[in-house]
Amino acid sequence: MSSSQNLFSRIKNYAPAACALALLAASVFMLQAWQYAHTLQSNLDEGAYLYKGYLFASGRYALYQPYGPWSNHMPLAFLIPGAFQVLFGPSLAVGRYFALLLAGLMLLGSWLLTRRLAGKWWAAAALWAFALNPALIKMYSTAVSQGVTACLFTWTLVLVTGEKRPLWQLALGSAFASLLMLTRINMLPVLPIVVLYILWQYGWKAGLVAALAGGGVLVVGHAAFWPGILQLWARLPSAITPFLDPWRLHGTYTQAGIAPTSRLSQVLSALLTLRYHFTVVVGVLAAWLLWPGKKGWRSPAALRTAVFLSTLFLTLLLLHTWATMFDDYCTYCLPGYLAFFGVSGLLLAVLAAPAWRTALPWWRQLVVVALILVASAGIGFGAFEDISQGVLATAIPRALVDFPLLTPGLVSLSAVLANKFILDEAALRRLDPTLTGLVGGLAVLLVAALGSAKAPWLRRRLTPPRAASWPSFGYRAMALFLVVGALLSPGPYLGGGKSQYDCGGDVLLGYREVGEFLSATIPPGSQAYWQGGMSAAPLLHAPLIGIYPAQINDGFNYFLDGDPDPLLRVGLWNRALSQQWLAEADYILVEESQFKGKLKETLRAGGFKKLATSPAKVACQDDSEILIFVHAR
Repeated sequence: MSSSQNLFSRIKNYAPAACALALLAASVFMLQAWQYAHTLQSNLDEGAYLYKGYLFASGRYALYQPYGPWSNHMPLAFLIPGAFQVLFGPSLAVGRYFALLLAGLMLLGSWLLTRRLAGKWWAAAALWAFALNPALIKMYSTAVSQGVTACLFTWTLVLVTGEKRPLWQLALGSAFASLLMLTRINMLPVLPIVVLYILWQYGWKAGLVAALAGGGVLVVGHAAFWPGILQLWARLPSAITPFLDPWRLHGTYTQAGIAPTSRLSQVLSALLTLRYHFTVVVGVLAAWLLWPGKKGWRSPAALRTAVFLSTLFLTLLLLHTWATMFDDYCTYCLPGYLAFFGVSGLLLAVLAAPAWRTALPWWRQLVVVALILVASAGIGFGAFEDISQGVLATAIPRALVDFPLLTPGLVSLSAVLANKFILDEAALRRLDPTLTGLVGGLAVLLVAALGSAKAPWLRRRLTPPRAASWPSFGYRAMALFLVVGALLSPGPYLGGGKSQYDCGGDVLLGYREVGEFLSATIPPGSQAYWQGGMSAAPLLHAPLIGIYPAQINDGFNYFLDGDPDPLLRVGLWNRALSQQWLAEADYILVEESQFKGKLKETLRAGGFKKLATSPAKVACQDDSEILIFVHAR
């Protein structure tokens, strides 16, 4: 063994260095998460989970009760964050600090499991995949259900995945899989897949125990909220579940703001998913394209684990893709949904990477080339809103092109293309990052090709002593694409491009000040009409003010027509109810950005007077103040 090989072996086996690298990654992740927890504007889902969770956990309302808040998710999605707020006091800050705690637990579970499956250095690499992805950190820094779900999902895998798991851990892992379903109904496939994996990996006895443990928790969880919880299962097709008709709306109802999904929005949603989860998605594709042979795996158990993780990831991905893109539900929710289960893809990637197949047939290498080019161009196309200048900003001499302006000097490629093909600014905005991404993919392929160059002088420098063991072009290209993309994840083309809720200043302080202002201005026990913005987070700081609970979800559960009573019974509302509540409420709370249209006309003409204006909730929105109106009577 050479001295360099001996040094590499010593570093590889030096556990403290790997642990230090993992600890550094976790610290980088948590520092960013702390910053985002203080600077990200609250969204509708976060406000709804926190405020409804507090109302349910404190006993002001019961889950699925008639005429209560819209209980549109499984019980633990509300009760877990709600219980934390009952314990420490309701506020946006408490909700976000709880999210940070969940993120830390998820990181710990990911490290333990990756170390078990692939070794300590791969465990450190997995944590860096988290730490280098701002988009993912932002998803775990706010108090939405991604944090609770990802944490439960990760620890389910910790308990059941690998070799020689004790029976109690397998049973507890199955129970966690049931708790996962009691948190998000879209995680339904996890429990049966986990039980089948345990049966395959550990035998019929362990599989039976796991099925009983998981099934028992599921039965108890449903019994505790029976029969109201059936309204969630009423989303299944009525043709196969006619017995759930009592929990379905009957009649004609037109929901506001629902537009058919367009093909462009479907494509952009898929590309956003690739951008924000590049390491996971490309890592999984690499695992499948470079899938080791039977003898390549560390053990038969490792192969079974890889099949299990592949099945889990693919099933959940297909389910969420169908729900978001082809069911007109929430097209752009797919990137957020992948945060529920993305850790399974990351684990598959690190489990398979050490045993990747290095010698690939020509057709598989062709697939790798096509994947890299399409993905690179697609990433660029999906980033057109975040990228202002790319390769088309390159200036070239006018003499090189047939350009109408004869003055000497330079001209940008964008100007040349606009003139030649009559492209407008909008087309150039999309073309520029797309071509930039394509050029990046070509660069990756070019660098990978250098390893098999035929030039004798280059071959002597790049080819190892055992030429037969030198990996094929497809292997090198795929590995290079994955590594480069992971390192560039903080940039605008990938995870660094997620900036929808970025905001300046301390948003936790802003929401608290608004809530305290409302609490000081409005007497306890007053009934308020709420249209105070997308997020109900300010109401956490004014818990004694009563609002109409259907309004917590703003307009996402609002209908234009239909019989009001069936809607109100399940936590929905419509135009008729809106007019009724405006007439009977003690106070009307309206965010300045929403003080327009029909509502503005009603308040101006219906005998209302403006009482006060709250401070701005956030520094990044000029019209985020809440206007307080009362009846002029």
